[in-house]
Amino acid sequence: MWIEVDLMDAAGLSHIGLVRKKNEDNFILDREHNLFVICDGMGGHKGGDTASRIATEIIGSAFFRGDEQDKIAALNNAIIKANDSIWQAGLEEIEFHEMGTTVTAAFIENDSLTIANVGDSSLYLLRENQIKKITRDHTLAQQMVIDGLLKESEVRTCSYNHVLTRALGVQEEVHIDNFTIEIKPRDYIVLCSDGLSDMLEDIEILSIINHYRSDANAEQLAEKLVNAALDKGGYDNITVIVLCI
Repeated sequence: MWIEVDLMDAAGLSHIGLVRKKNEDNFILDREHNLFVICDGMGGHKGGDTASRIATEIIGSAFFRGDEQDKIAALNNAIIKANDSIWQAGLEEIEFHEMGTTVTAAFIENDSLTIANVGDSSLYLLRENQIKKITRDHTLAQQMVIDGLLKESEVRTCSYNHVLTRALGVQEEVHIDNFTIEIKPRDYIVLCSDGLSDMLEDIEILSIINHYRSDANAEQLAEKLVNAALDKGGYDNITVIVLCI
């Protein structure tokens, strides 16, 4: 049965964390176009912040200008344009050499959430007291799970968990994973950088949302999640977007 759903509330929050000297995360929260993006940059003194900023700027503008009727194609093409720009900047400026960024982008259209993912920034669907991670991390540890060399339960503590196998700007071509899911009223969507997902287990994210959802709006829920990650050490930049359907 087709049901049109509305985005009731949305908020994004980014925190430098307790250890890093610079915030290399950037995000888009565009309620008008229902586009939501998180980018977590890496590489060099200036590279990480530059890569994630280039990505959000280009993805935002290129997606809106896209002539494609197919919105998935429009989003992927915007990400490809961002990859081209970051790659070229890395070739032209020595200080930006080997910079890159993750990207997890999603847009809502009618009753569907469509996602594009490169790297290890995550998107979760929370529904009826359950949480499901929709994206798949592009890390060496996750590839070892796929190859049968590592158990899923061992990923969080594996030294290869932060070794990316894909990112924007590190190669001339980029491979993008796409997902489309049906969304329903009272669903919650959480996008986050690994500064949050490394600190909080999936069940902890679910517990925080469920505990405060009846009294808190999206901004307050985002603050609760970030504060929980800070309480656990805040070793990385922390960025989160909360969508209440």
